[in-house]
Amino acid sequence: MVLGTLAEHSIPFSMAPVIVELAQTLSLDKPALQGMKLSRTTASYKMIHGLGRTYSERTFSYMKIFPFSLNLDESTSNNNKKILSMLVCYYHADLRKVIVEHLGSLEIVKLNAASLEKVLCEFFEKNNIPWNNLVSMLMDSCAVMRGSKTGLEIRMHQYCPNLLDVDGDSCHHIHNAAKKFSEPFDSYLEKLFSDLQVDHQWSPDQVMYHKEIAMILNLPASSPQRGFVRHRCLSAYDASMATHAMMPADRVLYYGFLSTADKELYREPLELMYTKYHVNQAGRACIKVVQEELNRKGMTPQGRERKKRVCQKLWHEETTTVLRLSIYMGLLAILKEYVMVFQGSQTLVHKLHDRQLELFLAFMACFVKAEYITQLSPRALREMVLEDHMLLPSKEVYVGQEVDTFRSQNPNHALLVPFLADVRKAYITTAVYLQKKLPLASPTLTALSALDPLLRGHSQATIQLKRLSGMLRHLLPADQDIQRELVRFNVDLTIPSFKEGESMVEWWGHVFDKPDKYPSLSAMVKCCLSIFHGPRVESSFSLMNEIIDQRSGNMNVPTFNAIQTVKYTLQSRGKTAVQLFRMEDVKFGEVDRTLCKNINSAAATYKRQQKMNQKEKQQQQSKYGSQASGSAQQAKKQTAEEEKRARLRHVAKQRKRAMETLVVQAKKKK
Repeated sequence: MVLGTLAEHSIPFSMAPVIVELAQTLSLDKPALQGMKLSRTTASYKMIHGLGRTYSERTFSYMKIFPFSLNLDESTSNNNKKILSMLVCYYHADLRKVIVEHLGSLEIVKLNAASLEKVLCEFFEKNNIPWNNLVSMLMDSCAVMRGSKTGLEIRMHQYCPNLLDVDGDSCHHIHNAAKKFSEPFDSYLEKLFSDLQVDHQWSPDQVMYHKEIAMILNLPASSPQRGFVRHRCLSAYDASMATHAMMPADRVLYYGFLSTADKELYREPLELMYTKYHVNQAGRACIKVVQEELNRKGMTPQGRERKKRVCQKLWHEETTTVLRLSIYMGLLAILKEYVMVFQGSQTLVHKLHDRQLELFLAFMACFVKAEYITQLSPRALREMVLEDHMLLPSKEVYVGQEVDTFRSQNPNHALLVPFLADVRKAYITTAVYLQKKLPLASPTLTALSALDPLLRGHSQATIQLKRLSGMLRHLLPADQDIQRELVRFNVDLTIPSFKEGESMVEWWGHVFDKPDKYPSLSAMVKCCLSIFHGPRVESSFSLMNEIIDQRSGNMNVPTFNAIQTVKYTLQSRGKTAVQLFRMEDVKFGEVDRTLCKNINSAAATYKRQQKMNQKEKQQQQSKYGSQASGSAQQAKKQTAEEEKRARLRHVAKQRKRAMETLVVQAKKKK
């Protein structure tokens, strides 16, 4: 029955264990299960006005109690609706953990700072959310969000004057830095990745041959550049790794698309490749059959041009391709590592300053002499002007392992000089961009680094925590002396030591357990733990396009909002829906009365909202003197019937004319 249902409704097999567990749990309360009815419309309004409403209201209530931070971003759905999504982060004192929840997803008509300010203010006012509990806002660095004069963050200071400046989303800066680095190379590899991706996407036979050749060459087969996305520049790193690993198989495969003259030209390199990868006679015969099949393959003009470009880079320009793959794999790994750290869910706000400084120094060391950067302060690094005498000579610049070998073996190669010139240009332009965008000298991030438990016991930790307390004075108890607390905290032997790898949030819980001893320090740290350090809100956009598409109804944005609220609630609790709602005693177990009330009243709320919408529409029609219209389906049916009647009249008219013509012709014959 389960397998049949999966097949009937095209449900992925990964949902089979979920369905079985759900069925087993539901069957524990057979009377309730037998009486339950849930249509598509019912599920929609119960999700919006029942489950979603319950958890949204609880989030709003927590925001009135705990200091919180926001992560905002906007995107466009598949049906061209602009959506502003908001996440909220706060330290939950009862759960003793940092909670990230979905605050709301709002449809916006016009995307500018003024309209976003209006939407945000109306949302806060409607839900009675206090502005004075807002600690920080993390957004990307576009002009609308963080413009220095009229951006949304600047506008928010009139409602929250003490808003903490944590700069923009550093992960976006790193993606843009990867884009800057690729510019001197004219997107040479990116175009290759896209061509390989498209070429395999529409050719299942070619994918099969690709896997077969990889098996013969004893290479781990992988789909060509499945994860490459042009607007996500760091995805070029993963694509470079995959292309480098599969390049022998790609070359053998595309040998079949070469012209006869080129096949003869590259026959010897192909034989050398067979020898290198120990391909026996059976394997060579199989590959030859595959190449002959590819040679007979019918192609569109676009496909023929695409394969010609790929063959050009894999065979005619093999050295250029390998050189650029090497620098991408070596350099982009530095940027990728940073993004992977701060896109995770672990609270790492205390690592932001140190990791950004570490990233910048690691990048600069690739092409700048170490003595010019190791002794400089973060502010001096940010203001440093690169000059020729500070740069490493071309033979010492980091270019990746394979290029380094090639450079030592072929120091006078014709392709090496222009390649190294492009590498130097890429390094310099990217370094200038990182200097401008990374907040290396940010006093806020420098102060936040003092939250690291490993720094406790050092005088600088006390100094930076004092500065941090000055930034958050409005959220701390007014009658407490936090400086005395900080001095005591720095040498308190009763607080357990911290080991690298442990949870920073759990360690600070030992300090929170002493409210009489550290009331102000605890309040300040709880504020800081709420600060976002990565683009968490972007993960919600992948779900958005699955829900909001051209087939969705008018309720799609509220439905998406409710689903996101429930999903983030489950994630923050670390439970599945079955685990959260399962009751050990289905008859006498404790129930969530607020949730039950909202679920039961969802239908009435939905009907009341429908009536209000209808009344508002009638008022607008009355205002403009228009008539009430029926549904779109009725209008479509009426139009089709009118067209059918017109067509029948036309046919009858033509038939009448034909009969009259026949009568006239008959009279003439007589």
